[in-house]
This record gives sequence, structure tokens and C-alpha cells, in this order.
Amino acid sequence: MDPRRTPELADRLGMAAVRLARLLRQQDEGELTPTMRATLGTISREAPLTLGELAASERVAPPTITKVVGKLEDAGLVAREVDADDRRIVRVSLTAEGRRRLDADRRRRRDWLTDQVRRLGDDDVARLAEAVEVIEKLTVA
Repeated sequence: MDPRRTPELADRLGMAAVRLARLLRQQDEGELTPTMRATLGTISREAPLTLGELAASERVAPPTITKVVGKLEDAGLVAREVDADDRRIVRVSLTAEGRRRLDADRRRRRDWLTDQVRRLGDDDVARLAEAVEVIEKLTVA
């Protein structure tokens, strides 16, 4: 590929990623904001977390994460637990309902995307599989 076309390719990739993310968000039931969903996902992977650790992971200010966690807690999706050794430290983890909701949201998005991929021809599916490997390389931190 002509290196002068790399910026054009980057633009196309970015726009396609944004459109795909939007379509996947549309598969959600709409009860949770994208920030709330992302926070649930982080808690799922890394719990138990302090609010400071969660704010850093989500790259938001501590007051923002406090509000988000409060809403998730009010919805019964997360629980706060006081640290046994230091009562000033509070850690957040998913509740059973939080796990159920997160799993259902992920399943709904995966099922929608599976249906879209099944509509492609075999050659396109093979090219997509190769492209996903490259995209995964781009997104590894």
C-alpha cells in the first residue's frame, strides 16, 4: 500500500469502528449508559476495586466514578465492601444481578454481530478473521 494513503486508511478504520460500536450499543436494552456498562465490565474483569482504582482504570475523575457506582449500586448491580484491614477503604464488586445483566448485554451484542457475520460470504469471513487479528494488534496496550 502506498504510505501516502495510510491516513485515509486510518480515517476509514476509525469511522468503521465508531459505526460498529454505535450499532452494538443499539443492541442494549437502554437501561444503562455506555459509562455504566463500561464500568460494569471493568469491575467484572478486575474486582474487587477501590473507587480510586476504578476511576483510574476508566480514566474518569473520582467524583464521576462515585456517581456512576452509586447509580449501579442503586440498581443492585454492584456492592461496596469495607476492607477488613482498613475500614477507610471500600472495594466494589459485581452482584449476582450485575453479572446476569452484564452477561445478557454481552450475549445480545454477540448474537447480533454473529448474525451480521453469517450474512457474509466465505471469502469475506476469511478476510474479516484476518482483519480482526490486525485490529487486535492495534488495540493491545
